[in-house]
Amino acid sequence: MKNVYLSLLILLLSNSVVTAQVTPNSKRFEVKNYIAIDNNGQYYPYHSHGFVENVGSGSSPRIFIMPILEFDLDHIKYINQEGLETSSSTNNLRSISIPITAEHSLPNESQKAAIGATLSAGTTLNFYYGPIAKNNMGGPLIDPNAGMYTPQIMAQANKYEQNLKKQQEYIDAYKKYTPELISLLEYEVIMKVGNDVVYDQRFPGSYIAMGNSLDDISIDYPSNYVKNRIKQGNFNLLVKYKFKDSKNSYINASIDAKLIIDQFLSEAQQSTVSQKSSGWSFLGFGSRRKSIKSHFDQQVNQQYNAQRFTNTTIEMYDADDEMIAMFEELFFPKLAKQKVIDNHLAAAEKAKQSGNTELQKLHLDYVKSLQNNDPDLEVNVGEAAAALARKDYVGFIAHGVRWGDYQASGNSSFRRVLNSSEMSEEQSKWSQTKKITVQHAVTQKVGLTKKVKLRAFIGLIDGIPYQGRVVINNGFMNQWENIKGIITGPVVNGGSLHQNNIISGIMLLRVGNRSVNDAQSLTNALNGYDPGDNIPVEILERVGNNVYRKKDVYVTLGGYPMAN
Repeated sequence: MKNVYLSLLILLLSNSVVTAQVTPNSKRFEVKNYIAIDNNGQYYPYHSHGFVENVGSGSSPRIFIMPILEFDLDHIKYINQEGLETSSSTNNLRSISIPITAEHSLPNESQKAAIGATLSAGTTLNFYYGPIAKNNMGGPLIDPNAGMYTPQIMAQANKYEQNLKKQQEYIDAYKKYTPELISLLEYEVIMKVGNDVVYDQRFPGSYIAMGNSLDDISIDYPSNYVKNRIKQGNFNLLVKYKFKDSKNSYINASIDAKLIIDQFLSEAQQSTVSQKSSGWSFLGFGSRRKSIKSHFDQQVNQQYNAQRFTNTTIEMYDADDEMIAMFEELFFPKLAKQKVIDNHLAAAEKAKQSGNTELQKLHLDYVKSLQNNDPDLEVNVGEAAAALARKDYVGFIAHGVRWGDYQASGNSSFRRVLNSSEMSEEQSKWSQTKKITVQHAVTQKVGLTKKVKLRAFIGLIDGIPYQGRVVINNGFMNQWENIKGIITGPVVNGGSLHQNNIISGIMLLRVGNRSVNDAQSLTNALNGYDPGDNIPVEILERVGNNVYRKKDVYVTLGGYPMAN
């Protein structure tokens, strides 16, 4: 298969449209190489990816389904100068049109099984097992004349039901989540042939809903080189888009507030010592938001990085201003100017009593600058801080400093840092009240639209080889005849046999033009046909007490996934 890849990189969602947004404690999942089944019993390849919430007990988590974007080489159109579709061999083309489909829908039962297996067991199923045809009592649908073979058919059904039971467990695991779709509101398409970008178009304000497709890519006036590379599938196609996490509050979105503060204060101290600044302008810590945001992002990345799946890279970052403001309000409470002065006077007296004259001078100099409202007064903080232990430094700024741009923020920007006991208390509150916004950037490579390779399937799950003498009525008389065949075991609900009232316990003699008497002969017979073929099957039909006749029934063969 030609390797043509589609890359996805998430673009920012607009807040003006109501769409599902992923919560920050969500985890990435992916389903690949799975064969699902539709409502008509047809198998097809299924790929899904997205995020699931990891919430505490008693909460109802959600699952967010992301779109699958694909294209098919067979659907590429070559347009001539007159605007008519032509062959790829035509020279001097006007354009090449490439459609991209957006598969974006909630999963059916067979698809739920694959997602549930990924979520609950970390495994990927190969394909979906169809249900057994059953009677009104919930047991296998068995011909009443099966007699002595009924227990064996029941045993076969019970064995198959073990697969169905595990499959249902995976479906139930999926149903614990509330599904939501992530809709794309804006996207960019980039196409590269070799090292050349031959197409780059952004579609702002666009909306991709369930079942929709992206606008077709149109390569105008392609060179023969570009045309031939596209024809051979030797190009890269990228679709870029983003979305942000929702701003809901979740206990499990663990952010270590103390670690963030410690890192920030350590950097602030190092900056102070290295700058050797005077006055209290340096105490503005103008980059505090950037620093705190950086530490938030670092912790979020530690939780979410290494999320690399098949051809997929997930990046998550971007703590927003609301989140920083909320954090700051809790751990850096505001103080009135007089309260700051009183705090530092008290701290200066405590430092004097402990014999730390350098720290005493630092507090008093800072008080003097505050009382005179003059940031340019000589306060040799750099020299003093260099002589202090880190703990003393944290203690100093815990009494109240001026944040941000002192020239613009006035007297309202005095804040302090919590002490250790206060911080422990607020850490608990923070873990329950914080709001987190995480921006996701995803790059995903997927292959071409896949086709499922199917073999002919008659809808028989198992069977029992039979060989013996049976009384056959040929329309004129009864006579004994040596018979070889298969007593049908469980049959698939809605399968070829079931649709034609051929149920468990009926003797199957021929499929098409070949006799069958065991599993291998049945496989050999079906290998001569394709799914969708309408063929005769010969069965034994009971017409009297232990008397049978041969009967042809035409069935339309279904399809079953071939082994990889």
